[in-house]
Amino acid sequence: MGRKLLAVVAPLLGVALTLASVFLLLQMTVKAELMEDPLPRNLAILGTLVAGVLLLVGSVYLSTRIGVFLFSRQAPEEKPGGEIGRP
Repeated sequence: MGRKLLAVVAPLLGVALTLASVFLLLQMTVKAELMEDPLPRNLAILGTLVAGVLLLVGSVYLSTRIGVFLFSRQAPEEKPGGEIGRP
C-alpha cells in the first residue's frame, strides 16, 4: 500500500517542485531585470543562473532518487559465509 501511494505522490511531487522552481526563477529574473545599476544587476543575473541550475538539477535529482527507491528491487541478503543468496 505504501509503495503504491508513493508511486502516485512521487511524480506529483516532482512536478510541483519543478513548477515552484520555475516560478521562483521567473520572479528572480524580473527583479534582476528591473535593477538600474550595472554591477548589482549583473550579480543578480549571475545569482539567478546559479540558482536556476541548482534548483532545476536538484528537483530532477530528487525525482530520480524517489523513482529509483520505488522501483528498485531489494538488495540480496548476504549469508554468513560471505555468499550472496537470492531474495
